[in-house]
Amino acid sequence: MVKYRRSNDYFDSVSKNVSPSVLGDPMDKVFWMDLRARPGASLEDKFRRLIGKLDIAAFIKPGELVAIKVHVGESGNLAYINHTYARLAAEAITKAGGRPFLTDTNTLYSGGRHNAVAHCETAVRHGYFSGTTGAPFIVADGLRGLDYEELPVAGKHFTSAKIGSALAQAGALVALSHFKGHCEMGFGGAVKNLGMGGAAVPGKLALHSSSKPLQKVDCCVACGQCIRRCPASAIGLKNRKAVIDYNRCIGCGQCVAACNYGAINVKWESHGEALFEKIAEYASALHERHKGKARYVNFAFDISPDCDCWDYNDVPIVQDIGILASSNPAALDRATLDLVIKSPALGNSAYAPPGTGENLFDALRKTKSEYLFEYCRKLGLSDAYELEKVE
Repeated sequence: MVKYRRSNDYFDSVSKNVSPSVLGDPMDKVFWMDLRARPGASLEDKFRRLIGKLDIAAFIKPGELVAIKVHVGESGNLAYINHTYARLAAEAITKAGGRPFLTDTNTLYSGGRHNAVAHCETAVRHGYFSGTTGAPFIVADGLRGLDYEELPVAGKHFTSAKIGSALAQAGALVALSHFKGHCEMGFGGAVKNLGMGGAAVPGKLALHSSSKPLQKVDCCVACGQCIRRCPASAIGLKNRKAVIDYNRCIGCGQCVAACNYGAINVKWESHGEALFEKIAEYASALHERHKGKARYVNFAFDISPDCDCWDYNDVPIVQDIGILASSNPAALDRATLDLVIKSPALGNSAYAPPGTGENLFDALRKTKSEYLFEYCRKLGLSDAYELEKVE
């Protein structure tokens, strides 16, 4: 457990078990607002005060393009963040002199966000467009998920991370993340939103698999998109079906992104500690790209047991916590997780029996999410924090 201080009555205990590996680390400020409101003090007002604590005017230059990293939600899922918060973030950026835009990367799996056309349609249905937020929605990795920049990272798995171009090229970054469960990581917050959410489609392939794609030849319609996109000339037509030469395949993921018919898919292999490490490395690369000019916000309510990428959402597993913000994504996730652990589980949720004092996400998914923080520290992302209440 990491040392922290809390400045509110409900969460007033101080950890007695200080990790020696982070004992000397400076504690990053994490600001927290609960969801209590009253006449004259709405949640919008409180959120404006929370954003104000991040001092974005200090690093945004006049006219600078500022990315607001969001997740617009999958069709059928209603647990995603309400677009009103994106509007309030955009207003703060505009007031500081920046030019905000909403952005996210395409998905590996087929669904409502697999390519830029579907992604924009889903974004509009869920309220993420300029008419409601004051900022346009731009898909960070382009039409098919192939527009990316390689950012350096000194990691165990990667020397560079394939990050969506719009995220890499922005002058500053504000990431809005829904804190919730995840089937492979236990929970998903700011680090996952950066690492997995910032990766272009070929990057997502590298995160999830050994990078060699899996063929489903029966689904091929011989459109030729994969052949045109393959930089290694490893794909050809045989009996009017695309066939991959695995001896020449370099595992770049271009064909996975190019195929709209499910004929070339991900070989889902990365799990456990390897997945934590890979996502942390990608998150570190994007954080370093915007170091000093990035801010992170976790929305810890409607804390569903699974990711917003699913086409449904189950009832929350724990009571609403509030909204937290920081300049350090690892410290932010640690603080948010600590508050979840301190809160009682909901008896009608996927987690049973109700209780407090344990990591509900790990208990539910049999994961070891503590390892994410251990590896983040190895990459220079400390999770030590001091919590400050914002009224």
